[in-house]
Amino acid sequence: MKECPNCHAEMGADVNFCTNCGTDLRQVAVSEEKPAPAAPEPKAVPVQEAEVKAEGQADSRASGQAENVLSTYWQWLLHAWKKPAEAVAAEKWYGLTTLILEDLFFILAELAGMNNLASSLEISYPSFSSIITELKSSFSLYVMISVVLGQVVVLAINYFAMKRFAKSEFDFLGYLNRYAHLSAYSLILNVLFWLFALTGSLGLQGIVFNMTAVVGFLALIYVLLEEKAEKIDQMQFALVISIIVLIVVMIVVNMFFKEFASEIASVTNQLVNSLLGSHSY
Repeated sequence: MKECPNCHAEMGADVNFCTNCGTDLRQVAVSEEKPAPAAPEPKAVPVQEAEVKAEGQADSRASGQAENVLSTYWQWLLHAWKKPAEAVAAEKWYGLTTLILEDLFFILAELAGMNNLASSLEISYPSFSSIITELKSSFSLYVMISVVLGQVVVLAINYFAMKRFAKSEFDFLGYLNRYAHLSAYSLILNVLFWLFALTGSLGLQGIVFNMTAVVGFLALIYVLLEEKAEKIDQMQFALVISIIVLIVVMIVVNMFFKEFASEIASVTNQLVNSLLGSHSY
């Protein structure tokens, strides 16, 4: 291409006069066309660095989602403590999670109370420490089984009665949400029950235990009365279910004490046999 010596405009190689200022370009030497500068190549990010950055972003999003889930669950709990009878929309797992937490603190309270009792008995009767330890282990297992089994059976009876006689639209998790919202005070009471068990306050434990039982029973009845029974009077419906629930609770408690009494008898026999065997030599 040619460059005009007058105005420095660039012209094609076959142009004889500058189209900008009219200068004669016939004597101007033709220069080679300068290639366009190559575009800089993008700087490659190391694969490991990119993966670490992606993992960090994923962890940040997961952490934010977890905080949001816990925040909404906490708001649901606060609403349940302020207005337990007011129905609100909730995730399916809220009720089940609340009931699991209630059972957890209740079981921890029972275990703490049993440990305190066992420790005092071992101090008073050191020669029977082995039998006390074995009974404590058996008692702990029976408590966990009885609490979980009793609650599952009672709630299942209540739910199926609602489906059978009241044609409730709740599915089982929806029913647990409603029941847990009504009985949300039980979570606070079970935390107190556990704290009092750690301190050994038997009187306060008894008060809190009775309050927890009352709250749970009232929640069962309230859920029933919210549903319109079709084949039986509403009050009769609640009364019948209450009687069935009490019978189930009595059966579970009776099974618990029968099994525990059998365990005591078994351990006692082992102890007596070991003592007789040691004296025979």
